[in-house]
Amino acid sequence: MISARPAIHRLPLDSAPRPEALLAALAARDRPVLAPFSGHVIVACDPAEVVTGAAVWDAVTTACARRSLGPEAAAGGWIGLLGYDLGGTIERLPPPRRDPGGPPLAAVGRYETVAIFDPYGGCTLAGIGPESALRELADVARLADQPPSGPHPPAAVTTSLDAAAYRDRVSRTRTLIRAGDCYQVNLTQRLSAPWTDSPVAFAMRLWAAAGPSSHRAYVGMPEGVVVSASPERLVRVSNGVAESEPIKGTAPLGDWEQLSTSAKDRAEHVMIVDLVRNDLGRVARAGGVSVPRIFGYLSTPYVEHMVSEVRAELRPDVTAADVLRAVFPGGSVTGTPKVRAMEVIRELEPVARGAAFGSVVTVGTDGAIEASITIRTAWVAGGEVRYWCGGAIVWDSDPDAELAEAWAKAQPFVHAVGAA
Repeated sequence: MISARPAIHRLPLDSAPRPEALLAALAARDRPVLAPFSGHVIVACDPAEVVTGAAVWDAVTTACARRSLGPEAAAGGWIGLLGYDLGGTIERLPPPRRDPGGPPLAAVGRYETVAIFDPYGGCTLAGIGPESALRELADVARLADQPPSGPHPPAAVTTSLDAAAYRDRVSRTRTLIRAGDCYQVNLTQRLSAPWTDSPVAFAMRLWAAAGPSSHRAYVGMPEGVVVSASPERLVRVSNGVAESEPIKGTAPLGDWEQLSTSAKDRAEHVMIVDLVRNDLGRVARAGGVSVPRIFGYLSTPYVEHMVSEVRAELRPDVTAADVLRAVFPGGSVTGTPKVRAMEVIRELEPVARGAAFGSVVTVGTDGAIEASITIRTAWVAGGEVRYWCGGAIVWDSDPDAELAEAWAKAQPFVHAVGAA
């Protein structure tokens, strides 16, 4: 017997604040979040239920409906962080590095009352709980003011891999590739800087520096806050179809023509597209995987990227957990073969990846998914902010060029902490 979905109560706002303003007004509440879903932005707080660690897989087992309910499915759905090291619950990997002061392995909350911001500036509150919760959220929204994003005293930035160490890791990776041990490994460094202002203040500065990003997100937890300006989609599921948009290949602004014709970057990109095709094939119907777009153009205010779209028609029995487990963590931040690349990453990177290179996910009550890859992502906690940056290493990689690419991807963070 199929249980009936709870009734959704709706309350449109006559005058809507910006999502950031409502987030700032809710920042002191329990587990405030901002995340994309179904072409809209969701803001919420005070989840009715919280699940952490490997138990998140059991929480998000909702069947992927053939007909999605749209953004209102976020009311009663799950929003939160899947940390990169959650991959160890899917594949057999070496134990993760300790991460003092970092986020939990994973944490998702079930938010019964949410604010849904449409692309045109409108906002509708939706909830499956008491209507009084909608009225309370409406009162907060009416008084919400846009948080400031003013100057910040310059902060010193330190790294987990200095220039010599980063070049050494690139060379060691190339040695493994030459031996046929693997084909591509995503190598990263962690940057750190002091931060004594609020996490919302950092979010405003990072988002301003990064420019418009499809998967900007904010996930508050007792341990700290995830702030993401990610332009990359891990997977979206709607109406029984899954779509992933892997990014691989980076160039300075204005160098798209060189990037798009680079044999190295195109080969690097195809490796990851093939990996994502294989991952989605685990949950697709026979013959249901396609690549509608390849070698596409994606520009940010600081670098240019190559992006593709991989599409899969899902089998009828698939759940949201099945899809997420099939693609997690994303191939663009691991390498190929995926498991061996993740083993090499554990060996070469001296610190844990923390909030980075996992995913901020929203899973609706209809099994619809919007999940990012947490690149351009920071962890704010304990008077410090951490940010990860790097890139894919292949046989043709040049250590100096790889180091320069990693720091180019760090520019939003460098500007946000006032170091630029």
